[in-house]
Amino acid sequence: MLAIDRHEKIMQLLMKNKTISVKALCDILQVSEATIRRDLTLLENENKLERTHGGASISDSIKLNYEATFDQKELMASDEKRRIAARAFGLLKPHDSLVIDSGTTTLELARLIGESTMPLLVITNATTISTIISRNKQVEFYVLGGRVRLNTQSTVGTMAIDMLKRFNTNKAFVGVNGITVENGLTTPDLEEAEIKKTMLSVAEERIVLTDSTKFQKVARCQIAPLSMVDKIITDMQLSNQYYDQFLQHDVLIDRV
Repeated sequence: MLAIDRHEKIMQLLMKNKTISVKALCDILQVSEATIRRDLTLLENENKLERTHGGASISDSIKLNYEATFDQKELMASDEKRRIAARAFGLLKPHDSLVIDSGTTTLELARLIGESTMPLLVITNATTISTIISRNKQVEFYVLGGRVRLNTQSTVGTMAIDMLKRFNTNKAFVGVNGITVENGLTTPDLEEAEIKKTMLSVAEERIVLTDSTKFQKVARCQIAPLSMVDKIITDMQLSNQYYDQFLQHDVLIDRV
């Protein structure tokens, strides 16, 4: 296994479990302790993890601003994401126009659209969902052009934003890395923040799809203030305290 593949696997395991031992990594990756220790040192120098006695861990702050690969994200909270996507799909009406960003929860929404026969107009910057959505022959489908970010498998930049601004849509579905009353919606990457904000701005109804772990977290780049959000769909693990706090700011929260 190449070093780059080992590093991705190590980060995948840490994103899922938060801690892991050198011995466990040796068993999983079938390499020596010396190799694993070198890998962990390199990843620590890149501020992707923290070394511990006998292993490594990932803190909440590192995890928030570390942009996991699309494959890594798919492993996290998958049951919750499917329930959130199902509730989002239930909001759609025949002939709706909608914009969907790139993410694993929106990927689940795309699967439901692809399995249906509902006539829709769908716009996205996600390179992952075109084949899935096109299974529904009743969908008129646009993929935004622009620079492709391999980590998120999405298009970003001025070309994507300029094309997006030509549309007016009924609904926008976006994901976030952090959400608070004070800082609104946040994400680690500035270009991702810009296109997500544009998606919200071209829609009549603006809906955030996120699991409860993203609440009270702040990533480095603001997408938009909370005033640009109409509804949040999240899981049942969200506390009543945060639920009430967001309701006080006129944001509807649907826990599923």
